[in-house]
Parts: sequence; structure tokens; C-alpha cells
Amino acid sequence: MATRGDREEEAEIHGDVLEAVLSHVPSVDLVSASHVSQSWHGAVSTSLRHQNPTKPWLILHTQSTRPPHATASHAYDPRTDVWMRIRRPPIDYVAALRSSSTANMLYMLSPSAFAFSTDRLHSDWRNVTPPCVWRTDPIVARVADAVVVAGGACYFEDDPLAVELYDLRERAWRTCKSMPLSLKDSASSSWLSAAATEEKLFLVEKQTGLAHWFNPETNSWSGPIALSPSQPVQSCHVSYSSFTGLILVGICPIENGETIKMWRIGENDFAIEEIGEMPGDFVAGLKSDSEDFSIDVRLAGNFVYVYNSATAEEVVACELAGRGGECRWWKVRNVVERDGMIMKTLVFTCAEVGIDELERVMTTKSWRFDVV
Repeated sequence: MATRGDREEEAEIHGDVLEAVLSHVPSVDLVSASHVSQSWHGAVSTSLRHQNPTKPWLILHTQSTRPPHATASHAYDPRTDVWMRIRRPPIDYVAALRSSSTANMLYMLSPSAFAFSTDRLHSDWRNVTPPCVWRTDPIVARVADAVVVAGGACYFEDDPLAVELYDLRERAWRTCKSMPLSLKDSASSSWLSAAATEEKLFLVEKQTGLAHWFNPETNSWSGPIALSPSQPVQSCHVSYSSFTGLILVGICPIENGETIKMWRIGENDFAIEEIGEMPGDFVAGLKSDSEDFSIDVRLAGNFVYVYNSATAEEVVACELAGRGGECRWWKVRNVVERDGMIMKTLVFTCAEVGIDELERVMTTKSWRFDVV
């Protein structure tokens, strides 16, 4: 039997080969590989830096609509093009599970409680009192050290444009300036797309492209600004990451149907620059048999995931090479079991999941990841 010293010597002799082999190993298996020996630990680190770096995961969460409202999670890792079933304890039920398009956030909101999670794998949840205004379809976003809850109020509330902020440091709610009156007919997540930068919350009307933004620090709203690409756009979706900046994705009518394009938005002058167009057969795959074709978008790092909100059977991924680089598109088949999905809620998040985060949930929370 080979000793630990033998393994270390072999790894040192064949270091380049070992790093190349590790570049094809799923990220979840690199956790155990990094503990084989000191040499293997170094080879894992080097492989992730130079051979095949970690890439943002697309994570699908399902929740049964029937008691006890069981939850399940699957993750797609583009680094090695594999799906995984995440074996984890169920999420404690508060209300219907929902995701925010602004960064990586899950939440549940009921008249008596508000639960949310913002870590990459949603292993930690915070349960707090709900906002004062009862809402059914609000914009929920984390901006810096606060969670902003805007609009989406029930019809019997006095102010359908109400905005409240939960301060994560003070652990308390405070009332903010209401949304602009121009949003009174679209003040919900059904009609607005949202993106959160380090300082501001951007809201874009999906059908018109009109943009407003909120600064929690100054408690002020600005806008509107018309985001105006060179052609009509339907189903506008705005997203943000520190790598890409503000990104706009939308459906554009063309002579024989629709296409999907992506633009970069200047954060200061709101100039629009086209950076990519989805291949036509990918657009057709997303549309499928949908009569009402609409899309949703999740963004992390330099990865954009686009899917049909109605079916979600297929996801189109796009890797951005850089702020002036090209787009690489490919299709990702949704492996989540479709049988009985009519009785389940399906929500998406997207996050940059590193080896440290995987090791934390595997060792301290006993999570398992099964490649499917």
C-alpha cells in the first residue's frame, strides 16, 4: 500500500499532469482531493487558478405547494458541465419560496414573518418580523448592508408604492421614500426588473425600458431614464455584477419572429452598447410552444443565464470574455424532474461558489453533492 509520502512524491513528479487531470474533476470532488496531501492541495489550487477556474453556478430550488412544502436543490456547474443534486436539510417553511433577480437572494414573505438568505448556497437563513406594509409581489433586493422591499402592496394598503428597508447591522426596519408616482401602475416584480449595485437599486419597466434608481444612503429616487437600444425591445431585464457592470437583456421583434440581445449600460451616462445576440436556434428552443414568450435572467461574475419564465425546460448560458470581449453561448438542459412540477414552485439563483464555501457546508452542515 502506498504511503502518504509516496503519494506526495508522485504528485510532485507528475505535478503538471495532476493539475491537468484535476481541471476535469467536478468542483465538489476537489474538496476531498485537496485533503489527500500537501502536494495535492497545491495542485488543486494551481488547477483552479490556471487550468480551469471556478465559474458561477446556476442553482434551481423547488418547493412543494402542498404541506409540508418540501424543498430540493440542484446546481449546474459550467466549469465541468455537470448537474448535481444537493442533499441538504429542507428549508423551514414560511411562505412560497421566491428568488430576487438582484444578486443571489432567496426569500419567503408572509403576513407574520419574513425569511431571507443571501449566502451563495443559501445555507444560512435569517427570520425577522415582516415589513409594516403587507405585500404580495414586491421588489426585494439586498443593497449594501440593507434589504430593500419596494412596491407590490395589497390593494387595501394606503400606499402601493411604499418602500421599507431592513438594516442588517441595526436589525430594524425603517420607512423610506415611496417609489415615483410614474410607477404606480407597474410597482411589482411582475412588471419591473431590478438590479442592485454596491450603492443603488435600479428598476426597469420590462415593457417600456424606463429606468428609475434608489439610493438607500440618501433615501432618494432618481429618473426616469429611457434605456433606448437601436430597436424595439420587449421583456427587458436588467442585471448587475462587478465584472460586467449593468447589463440589459431583452427580446427584440424581427421579421420572422424574435431574437434576444444583450447590451451594456453606462452607469453614469446610461449609454447603451450592444454586446451580444443569442443564436437563433437557441431562441427557438427557449420559446418552445409558449404562446406568451417571456424570459428571465440570472447573472453572476461574467456568466448570464437566460430562461423562459413559463417552461424553464431549457436554459441558455452566456460567458462574457470581458467588458469588450465576445459572448460564448450554449444550451443547458434542465435536469430537474418535470413530473408533478405543476405542484411545485421553481426558482433560480446564480452564484460564484468556491471550494471554501463547498467545504464549509460539507463539513459543518453535512451537505452532500451527487453528480447526476
